[in-house]
Formats: sequence, structure tokens, C-alpha cells
Amino acid sequence: MRPSFRKGVLPVLPGIALLVALAAALTGCETSPWKDFHSMEGGFSVSMPGTPVERRQAYQTQAGPVEAHFFTVEADRGSLVYMVVYGDYPEALMATGDREMLLDAARDGAVGNIQGTLLSERAVSIGGHPGRELQVLSSDGRLALKMRIYLVNNRQYQVVAVTPKETRSTADRDRFLDSFRLKGN
Repeated sequence: MRPSFRKGVLPVLPGIALLVALAAALTGCETSPWKDFHSMEGGFSVSMPGTPVERRQAYQTQAGPVEAHFFTVEADRGSLVYMVVYGDYPEALMATGDREMLLDAARDGAVGNIQGTLLSERAVSIGGHPGRELQVLSSDGRLALKMRIYLVNNRQYQVVAVTPKETRSTADRDRFLDSFRLKGN
């Protein structure tokens, strides 16, 4: 029997990550120099403007429990947020699930959970694994989110940059997104 996915039910991680990023964007902190961050457990590396704060949270999904791992850096007095989130779904789900359907559900959950507007979407990949790049405008129109969602075996990664809508330069945002690499996957 093939699993069914309702909009935003299974892939809750992007929506949760975006909600955390939106909340974090309203707080302030100082900018630090860019540095490479490596997560051996997470199997990735990324360049961020500072040392990320790590947080874990368990969620119950339609497919079973998922533990999300958040790595967040706020920059420019909190007006910029850079985040990597990953979570592992049950192997059986990933073996029987349609990856495009999972990516569609992740997109719908990410946009729907913040009641945002999807501005653009395109297919991307990393190491031969499928993904999506999304540009989303927050419901109040103040924040622009650019994120990449990847499905790597049974792991879902989200790489999220939150900036004010009127950002003059997207160089740092793109530097962050383009620096994400898989390690040992």
C-alpha cells in the first residue's frame, strides 16, 4: 500500500523551520565573521556568518516520529537569518514514497505554515539527490525567504535564508545557500 500525503502533514520540517526563522528574524544579534561549519552527525557542511546555535525538537508526523535538528545563525542585528534543518523519516516511507510528491508536500507545508506566497520554484539537486529551490514572501510582505529542500536517502534537509524583502544585496544569502555540501552521504 502506497502512503498518502496530505498537504503539509508529513513534511512538517520546512514549515517549522520557516516559523522559527521568522520569529528569529525579529530579534537582534551582532554579525560575526563567516566560517565553515561541519556537522558530522548531520552529514553536511555550510558556510555561515557566525557559529550556529543548535537545537533539537521531536515532532509527531503522519509517518511517525521525526527529530528535527536546527542550526541557526542570526546576522546584521537579527535582520538576516541563516538556517540548516534536517530530519530523518522512516526508511519504509522513503522506499515506497514518490520523491516528487514528498517535495511537493514539503513545498506546500513550508508556504502554507507561514501563510506565505510562493514567488518561484525550481528543481535542484545535490550529489544526485532531488530537491527544490523556493522563494517565498512572508504573509506580511516584510520578509523574503529563499530555501532549498533536499531529499537524501531518508533524510530531508532544508537550507533557509531569511532577509528583509527590500534587501539590497543577495550575495551573502547566495553564498550561504551555495556553500551547503553533503559529507559522507
